[in-house]
Amino acid sequence: MLEKDIVYMVQFEYSTDDCQGTDIFLYKKRKDALHKFIELQTQEKKFYETEYSHIEDFEVDTNIDDENAYEFWYNTTCRSNFYLHSFLDLKVKEVE
Repeated sequence: MLEKDIVYMVQFEYSTDDCQGTDIFLYKKRKDALHKFIELQTQEKKFYETEYSHIEDFEVDTNIDDENAYEFWYNTTCRSNFYLHSFLDLKVKEVE
């Protein structure tokens, strides 16, 4: 039987008026993944404040303040235009 290793995946899916994509980062250490997650979350927050602050109906769904969370997410969605969104996740995955 193969032993399974744990990897930490930071996945950033985004869509704006002029681009969209998904970036994936894999880490062996949770602290490194959490550092990247927080870095991207901070950048994304600043981006929406500067580029989309004029839009009133952005909604943020997150669990970053949950001290007991095993995985994290920070999702920003425009309710009137779903194509304006970003989904940022820190997930724990097993690999063989």
